[in-house]
Amino acid sequence: MNGFAVIRKKVRYDIKREVFACERCGFVFLRPLKKSAKDFYEKKFYRKSYGPVYSKSSTPREIFEMYYPFQKDIVQKIEPILRKDMKVLDVGCSTGHFLAALKGKVAARVGIELSKKEASFANRHRGFKVYDKPMEELALPEGPFDLITALQVLEHVEHPLQFLLKLKKNLKPEGYLYLELPNLNDPLLSYYKVAGYADFYYREPHLSYFTKKTLSMLLKKAGLRGKIGNVQRYNILNHLHWLATGKPQGDFTMGNRTPVLMGAGVKDMRVRKDFNDFIARADREYKKLIERNWLGESLTFLGRKRVRPEA
Repeated sequence: MNGFAVIRKKVRYDIKREVFACERCGFVFLRPLKKSAKDFYEKKFYRKSYGPVYSKSSTPREIFEMYYPFQKDIVQKIEPILRKDMKVLDVGCSTGHFLAALKGKVAARVGIELSKKEASFANRHRGFKVYDKPMEELALPEGPFDLITALQVLEHVEHPLQFLLKLKKNLKPEGYLYLELPNLNDPLLSYYKVAGYADFYYREPHLSYFTKKTLSMLLKKAGLRGKIGNVQRYNILNHLHWLATGKPQGDFTMGNRTPVLMGAGVKDMRVRKDFNDFIARADREYKKLIERNWLGESLTFLGRKRVRPEA
């Protein structure tokens, strides 16, 4: 491929798949496959290896129960724009954990999820409609929407620009789009250069890898205006674990919860509180430091349609 450099030849689980970087703009992506990525999610392949517990298949209920407690941070991020009369569409909603966290905050909640098992779980248990087909195959009678969210989804789609244009079509003229997606400038990858982290970070379902620069270019092409940010939700102990072992922690919750140095087994409450208060303060400062330097593990975008898309 002219104009592109191969930066890796394998991804997570030792799967052979070339990773390319554009020599002009720096955009990073996996070598495209001949078959569509759609089957990867519809036919249960995805959750066999990729879920909240590393290298283990998780049921929809397990996925919901692990992710739901952490949705309050995302809701807080967009709290200023939420209104009681809003209609919200969450694309790639999995088991509906984010939409569930919006209960009572908006008027209508709708999801799209290609995993039929996860969509079925959300439809049975969560009290809102989740469609299990791609957006281009749906009429979405509930639309257009005041807010569309795509949380850790953009990196999964085969054609990011076309995906954003489809989202735009389902937005009201003054509607909002909120994105979260992995940041290629994750410090474990870009600065600490932890042995083994790159083998974990690049993975088969993540087809595209963005920096602030390449995301900004994409949003401009899609005719979207707004603010790009970054957020660090994995805690300081997660990074120390990677630095010490070169391996991931066992599950999603360990890296995302408030860090603790001393558990209930320590009977001296004063000592336990002092140590745990210390690591909580250190965690807050560490996350601020990471975000100040644009190294947060996720990029964020909150914005609207431009009046005219730019070339």
